[in-house]
Amino acid sequence: MQIPTKIVPTCAASGYNIIKEKEIHERGFNMATVIVIGGNAAGMSAASQVKRLKPDWEVIVFEKGSYISYGACGIPYHIEGLVNSLGDLVTVSPEEAVSKRKLDLRMHHEVVAISPHSNTITYRSSGNQRQEIYDYLVIATGARPQTAEIDYSLSNLISTAHTLDDSQALRTLIDRKKPGSCAVIGGGFIALEMLEALHSRGIETHMVHRRDSLSRSFEQEISDLTLSAMSEAGIILNLNHTVKKVYENNGAVTVVTDQGTLQYDLVVIGAGVEPNNDLAQECGIETGVRGAIRVNEFLQTNITNIYAAGDCAETKNMVSGQPAYVPLALKANKEGVVAGINIAGGKESFPGVLGTAITKFSNLGLARTGLTLAEAQKNGFDAFKFKVDANSRAHYYPGQGKMTFVLIADRKDGRLLGAQIAGPAESVKRIDVYATAITAKMNLEQIYQLDLAYAPPFSPVYDPVVLTGRVGRKMVGQ
Repeated sequence: MQIPTKIVPTCAASGYNIIKEKEIHERGFNMATVIVIGGNAAGMSAASQVKRLKPDWEVIVFEKGSYISYGACGIPYHIEGLVNSLGDLVTVSPEEAVSKRKLDLRMHHEVVAISPHSNTITYRSSGNQRQEIYDYLVIATGARPQTAEIDYSLSNLISTAHTLDDSQALRTLIDRKKPGSCAVIGGGFIALEMLEALHSRGIETHMVHRRDSLSRSFEQEISDLTLSAMSEAGIILNLNHTVKKVYENNGAVTVVTDQGTLQYDLVVIGAGVEPNNDLAQECGIETGVRGAIRVNEFLQTNITNIYAAGDCAETKNMVSGQPAYVPLALKANKEGVVAGINIAGGKESFPGVLGTAITKFSNLGLARTGLTLAEAQKNGFDAFKFKVDANSRAHYYPGQGKMTFVLIADRKDGRLLGAQIAGPAESVKRIDVYATAITAKMNLEQIYQLDLAYAPPFSPVYDPVVLTGRVGRKMVGQ
């Protein structure tokens, strides 16, 4: 593994012993101790990868909670009742992690401090505090709910729906108390999914959001379509409401906004997430965008033998080339694998992300990838955007629906910079074609020339992706 040239352990007296690292890799030492903080996607991927490549090494995973390796993305569907039990969201059980993957898994063990100068972590379990020595450390502490400057205290009636415990508590509350009204605070992916889940349970559901459109990751055209669909479905929209405080009183929840107060039986705060970075910041590890832990392409921090991966770590946007904070599941899993490979002596880099994401509200699917128009212009592109409406299938075939595409491209050469889609839920996976095209730095002419499959049950003769290339190429250079 290549040792980075800029290693400045800001909180260490003498830094990590580089000779020791070279001995482990070059002289073939049979033992090294790898500690992983966090047992979800990135942490378990890193731990499992190290153990797979170095079966004789000691790999210890510290997890402060009750679950490991679970799909937090499935929480709204568990609350809605589409997923039967919490166990269905767990990919690897603690028993499997120990018996099959041979990991030293320590549940309900909370790491409270990192000491890079002594290569130790301090952890707390059952009221006792102890230390453990490491050769390599992976910080995979994930993300925490973003407060958005809201004053609130969690309770049975005020939740962030962030953990499996939150999910179980919410579902149990809805099953037993059958609340008549609820609100979701936020306008991003988490909020949309929770709005659908709660509305599907037969609860009068309100959206409380500080903007008049969805989060800035959506273009206005896509936002307008989505809000219209939500309103038609019965979601009550409270837009331009900046929430100041949320509190429980006498079995009800009051939401204080700059437009007045609102009252509900249940409130979910879904204003997004931020990196869980306290451990890193307290020991001097560098942070970057939105406080995410700064890493190089090999997932190393500014301290050579400390890596970071997942929702706590910064990455790079592959279009702009700029640092970015993108807490998505695929990124977390990939970064864990890359960190594990490099710790075990390999050399693999992580190129970054496009921010490709997909969700739905009822039958309306939403997807996006790459840059928004505002992001493209901010990063120096002579960008423009255009909208195309198309059918999802041949117009005569049953079940066809209307789709809306918004594309962002460079006016000079037609290079595709971003794409967003709204349409029938099963149709918006076409976003993957755009993600591929952006990765390959394709332009609108090349998208028009794509030889995509056609049959009436799947698309019109001109697949909408090809159609957007046909429309957009005429605007290049204008």
